[in-house]
Formats: sequence, structure tokens, C-alpha cells
Amino acid sequence: MTTRHAQAKHALIRGPVPETDGNRAVVLEPYGVDRMPTYDYVQEEYLVSGTAAGDPYSTRILIRRPSDMSLYTGRALAEVSHIWGGNSVWRAFNRQIMRGGFIWVGIDSQAPSALDLIKGVDERRYADMTFSPGELAKDFAGSIPFTENPTPEVLAREYDEFKERWWRATPQSFEIVAQVANALREGLPGLPEAAVRTLLFAGISQTGGVVRRFVERHHGVLRRPDGGPVFDGYMPCASGGPALPDVDAPVMEVLGEAEFQSVRWACGVSGQVRGLTHRRPDSPTFRLYEVAGMAHRETRQMSDRDRERLRDCPLPEGARWSTFPNSHVYNALLESLSAWARGEAAPPASRLLETVDDTDTVLRDGDGNARGGLRTTYTDAPLSTLVAATPMGRPSWYHGSETPLGTERLVERYGDADGYRREHSRVLDRMLAEGFVLPEDAEQLRLAAELVDF
Repeated sequence: MTTRHAQAKHALIRGPVPETDGNRAVVLEPYGVDRMPTYDYVQEEYLVSGTAAGDPYSTRILIRRPSDMSLYTGRALAEVSHIWGGNSVWRAFNRQIMRGGFIWVGIDSQAPSALDLIKGVDERRYADMTFSPGELAKDFAGSIPFTENPTPEVLAREYDEFKERWWRATPQSFEIVAQVANALREGLPGLPEAAVRTLLFAGISQTGGVVRRFVERHHGVLRRPDGGPVFDGYMPCASGGPALPDVDAPVMEVLGEAEFQSVRWACGVSGQVRGLTHRRPDSPTFRLYEVAGMAHRETRQMSDRDRERLRDCPLPEGARWSTFPNSHVYNALLESLSAWARGEAAPPASRLLETVDDTDTVLRDGDGNARGGLRTTYTDAPLSTLVAATPMGRPSWYHGSETPLGTERLVERYGDADGYRREHSRVLDRMLAEGFVLPEDAEQLRLAAELVDF
């Protein structure tokens, strides 16, 4: 171990911060928060401080945990807030976080969103919040490169230049994350039973890039006091980049079909995936799951805010927003990563989409759906043709759409609705056996299949 390990000190955690009717924690995206009482979960806000990248910092973390800590399983799932606000992992994983007795930790370590969108909303509550100076969230908002009639090369160059701004604006983030992780091993102030035994770090989209960057550049040097890794497992999702290295903790990378440049470029927006350079062989600590049909963001269970935002957004003729269950896939893989991190069981082998030769052009079946990859009932007992990135302008590009196959094709494929249900059940049983869907979510899919008629 190198002397640089000393950089991963413990953050000082204080709190929880009291709340009153007029003074509550700022929550930028309240997705799933209304579900917390159903699972008897509570939210608490803590202040964290220390020194990172040579400068002092003070920020906050949000904790969501079982009200009855006897239901806590010793597992925690951490994420950083998106550089322009929100918690994508909580949004996608919240049901399984609460069903599984996890503690969720939202770390506001990225200065642009913390200063602009947290402190900027309530200067009094967050008066002590401080970071090294740099760009704010408003400097990034709406500035993802978006080009009319693009070429993949132009998109890649513009996106790479944009992404470099992330890192310049967040010089303290990685040390803050490691220091918070170390502190969580000892519990929370006044709540020692919250000590974490299995700590996982996940991200989606921009925060998936944060997790990748941590694995690539910081996992080996920001360590626990005993020299061990600060995180027991990693799940970078909907991101991409060069193939990740082997490290001494499990890494499970998850990419939807929408992250492939060949799928996304018609929308005029680049992504972090570059051809197939992210692919690499499996190892004792690495798996890659490329998910056929999965969009950048789920529209299966839209919030009222989503519906309003997408109300006037165009769709291809005959199409509707995708009902593909991103969250079901994430839920199952979270449990698989957790077991792997605890040394209980290795997950199934990687699943890769089929592409044309060595390009990222995805091969498709007779119904227009992607071939290969992690398969679900949506691809192996389909009712629709799935489009993982809808090329109709913003904000369609990161949402998927689907076009029903039509009665004639369904009769040709299944005979009748009972034939469809038999095929759906066969695929679902295979997913259960492979660990790619959890029983609770499988039952939801099975009940939906019972309603299908044609």
C-alpha cells in the first residue's frame, strides 16, 4: 500500500440536521420519496466536512433507512448527486433498496449541484456548505452537445470535451466520497447500529461515469485505514468508456442498448460508449451486462412530473413510451452484486449484444428488437418493437418508445393470448433461474401478462 492511502481519511459527520415546517432538507427529485412510508423508511440529513484536494469542504449527505433498524441488513448503497441535480440511482433502485433493508446514501460531493441547486435553494440551512471554486450546475444545464445532422465523430468529440468539464468542476468529489465511505463503516452520530458491513457504490449516466472514474483512478489509492477498499462493490450504469481494469472488489457494469452510439446518434446526442472499447473478458471481479431494449431512463412508471415534462414531446407514429422494466433489471443485479461482494456467489457470465462484426451496430431480429445481451420477456416474448433512444428531439432521446407488433404478427408468433402467456412464463422462469429478475418483480410481470388479449 502506498502512502497516498492516507488521503482517504474519515469525513466528520454531524447530525441529523433538525427539520421544521419551514426548514427542511432540499430534495431536488422526490421520485419514490412518497413510497417511503409504505416500507417504513425515514430520511435524515447529515453535514459532512473535511479536507479534499488540499482545500476544506463542507457538504451534506442524505440518508434513507428503515425506521426500525432491526430490519437493516448491514448493506448500504451510495451514490453521488448528478452534476446538475438529482439522484438517478435512488430513482431506479428505490423499491429494492427498501425491500432489501438497505441504507441509501446520497452524497452531495459534486460542487456544481451542491452549491447551485442545494445551497442555492436554501442559503440559510446550507450557509456552511463550501467547496473549491468552479463551474455551477447552471453552467452545465442544457449544454449536453446536441447537433443537427451529426456524424458519430463530431458527436464523440463534442461529448468528450463536455465531459472533461465535469472533472475540472469536481476536483474534491472523489476524496469526499472515499472519506464519507470510511466514516459510514462506523455508523452515524447517535446511531451506531447503522454501521455498514457491505458498502456498494452505484451511478447512472453522469454519476455512472463518476463510479467508472473512481474504479479507474481512485480505487487503488483511496483506501480504508487497514488498506482495504473503501467500497465492497461497484455498479456503473448507463455510462461507458474504455474497458475497466480489474480491482480488488467486484465491478458489475450495466449498459442499456440506448448507450450504444449507433443507437443514439440519430437523436443528435452522443454518449460515453465508444464503439466496443468498453468490452473486456470476465474475471473473478468483473462482469458486463448489455441489456437489449433498455433505454437511458425508464418510462414504465412515470411520475406526475415526468408526464408533464413529456406531455407535448413527439413520438413516432403509432408508438408509445416504453414500458420496459429498467428497474426490474437493476433490482436483480443489485442483489447479485451484493451477494458477490459478500463472497456468497459469483453472478452469471457477461451478456453482450450482438453487433455487426467489430462495430457497435446492433443486430436485430425479425421484430426489430436487439439480438443478444441480457434478455427479458420484452425481447424474448415481445408484444412490441422497442426503440431504446427515440430520435424525435429533446427530451425524447433518453427515453425509449415501443410500437405494438399488431394482432396479425402476434397470432403468427403465439397463436393466441394463452400461447403468449405460456411463452412469457417460460422466459420469466429462465430469468428467475439466471438471477436477472427477482420474484417480486417477476410476479408483477406475470400479472401484467394475464391482462394481454388479442
